[in-house]
Amino acid sequence: MRHFENYDKIIEALASKRFIVLECKGLVTYIFKGTKRDYIVSPCRLCTCEDFIINYIGKNRSTPCYHVVGFRIAEKQGKLTKLDVDNKTLSKILEEIVLDGISYTLRKLLKSS
Repeated sequence: MRHFENYDKIIEALASKRFIVLECKGLVTYIFKGTKRDYIVSPCRLCTCEDFIINYIGKNRSTPCYHVVGFRIAEKQGKLTKLDVDNKTLSKILEEIVLDGISYTLRKLLKSS
């Protein structure tokens, strides 16, 4: 496997605790909290970011975005931020990410935890 080009971004994201796991009644949702946008991620499988969709899927690039790779690293290093949320909060966070690209509900929740 070739060297991952965005390793510095992963290191910064790990240090900033941007790999978030939301748990709601057994449902686990992975969110990458970006500086300007948030993404729904399935570690080692899928990300809603443009880089993943355009370059990895559309152009068949051999490596996925750093959000996908970073989640796997964060998991192995025990650096995931885990939060238990209720159905309403999870729905609000996902709605904000899908419609607005960023979740202010998630940010408020992280500040209070």
